[in-house]
Amino acid sequence: MDQKIISNKHGFAIFPSVKILNLITGKDGKKELKWVKHLIFGDWIGLNLGADSQPVYEVHNNKQYLSVRGRNCGGLIEPHQIQADRILELNFVDVGQGDGRHVVTPENQHYIIDAGASDNMFRYLKWRFNLSKEGNFPPPMDVIISHSDEDHYAGFSKIFEHTKEGRKTFNIKKVYHNGMVEKSGTHPSTLGTLITDQNKSYITDLCRSEADFQARSTSQSPKNGQYIKMLKKTTAEKIGIWAGLPDLGTDSTEMKILGPVTNTIEAKPALPVFDSNKGRTKNGHSIILKLTLGKVKMLLGGDLNEPAEDHLMQFYTGADLPALRKALKSADPIQRQNAPNAIRAAVPQARTVFQTDIAKSCHHGSSDFTSEFMDALNPIATVISSGDEEPHCHPRPDTLGTIGKYSRGLRSLIFSTELARSTPEFLKKSKNAAYCRFHYKRASGNSIRHDQCSYRWGENHYSAET
Repeated sequence: MDQKIISNKHGFAIFPSVKILNLITGKDGKKELKWVKHLIFGDWIGLNLGADSQPVYEVHNNKQYLSVRGRNCGGLIEPHQIQADRILELNFVDVGQGDGRHVVTPENQHYIIDAGASDNMFRYLKWRFNLSKEGNFPPPMDVIISHSDEDHYAGFSKIFEHTKEGRKTFNIKKVYHNGMVEKSGTHPSTLGTLITDQNKSYITDLCRSEADFQARSTSQSPKNGQYIKMLKKTTAEKIGIWAGLPDLGTDSTEMKILGPVTNTIEAKPALPVFDSNKGRTKNGHSIILKLTLGKVKMLLGGDLNEPAEDHLMQFYTGADLPALRKALKSADPIQRQNAPNAIRAAVPQARTVFQTDIAKSCHHGSSDFTSEFMDALNPIATVISSGDEEPHCHPRPDTLGTIGKYSRGLRSLIFSTELARSTPEFLKKSKNAAYCRFHYKRASGNSIRHDQCSYRWGENHYSAET
C-alpha cells in the first residue's frame, strides 16, 4: 500500500467504486463477508490503526483485507481498492429553484459556487462535514457568487452567520462576485454607475476590491438591499472578477474566468446593459467558469440569456450575431446568402473557448438562450438545477430538445436535481378523475444523498452519482 496513505491515515476509493465488507452471520449460523456500504470513486476512506499506529489487516478465505471506515461505516476492503490521491469532485446540491455547487480540488481546496435561496446548501455542508459532532469544523473555503439573484446568493446568509462552540462555523477566505454590487431598486443604475457611450448604456465603477465594496456599501444612495446585507455578514475579502483577470483554481485544476466580459469605457471596465432591464443585465453578466482537469472540461454559466450569449460570441469570435440574423431577412440577396455562412463559421471558433464535456444548463433550463451558443458548448452531458414550486416551468421543453440536438454522442445525457430527488409517482383513481401525486425527499439529515448530483474526475476516470 502507498506509504502516503499510511502517513495521511486515509485515502480515497478507486474507480469505479468500492464496497465495504463485514462479517455477517447468516440464517444457517455461518459467518460470511457481505457488503454493507457502497463507496463511489473518490470517497474518503479512513484507516483503522492498531496499537502500533499501523494499518490493521485481516485474512478471510486466504485473502488479505484492510480495516477501514467510510461514510460512517466500518469494515474491510482489499488493499488495492484505496488510492492516495484525491480527485476533483463537483457536487450539484438540490437547492430547489436556484443553483448551488460544492467543488473540491485534488489539493483539497473547497469552493462553494452559489447557495440557492434557502438553507439547503447549509444543511448539505452540515451533513458533509458532520457538524453536529462536537469539535468538527469544515475546512477553509472560498465562495463564488455568480450574480446577485436571490436564488443564487440568499443561502449564504446562514453559512456566513452560523456559529458553533463560540466561533464562526465556516472559515470563508474570499468571496468572489461579478463586480456589480446590487442596491435596492428596479433601475439598472442600482447595479453601479450608469453611463452612455455611442447610444449604448453601460454599468461602470465595478467593485474590484474590498475597498471598492466598502465604499459602495457605505454610500447613502441608493439604499443597500438584501445582497449587500448578505455580503456584510462575512468579514471575508470581497473580490470582483471578470474575463481578463487572473484565473482561479489550483495546480491541478484550472478555473478559467470566461465571463462576464467587460468593455473599456472612459478608461474603466464597464458591462453593457441588456434590453434596458436590470434583471436581464445582472443575469447576463453572471460569472462563467471553465474548470479543466487534464482532458476533462466543465462549464458553469450562471443565468446567461440571449443578449449575454450574443455579447460573449462577439467578444470571442468577432461575429455580430444579431446583425447576421437581421441579414437573413434582408432585402439584399447577397446579405441573405452570406449571413448563414457567417453564422455557421462563428460556431467552430466559439468552440475553441466554450466547448465542454459537462455543462451546467444556464438559468435552470430556461428557454432564454441562443442556438449558436448551445452549439458552441457541444457537451457530452448537461446538468440542470431547478425546482418544483416555481412559476417558470423549468426546464423548458425546447431547451431539453436543443440540448439533445447540440450534444455529443448517440444518446445525450441530461441530469436534473429536480428529477434526482423524486421517488416513483403513483396514480390514485376516483369516479371523476385521476390524480398524479409525487413524493420528494428534501435535503435534510441522511436523505441529502438523494438530493444531489455528484461528479468526480481522476486523471483517467470519470464517474457520476445521482
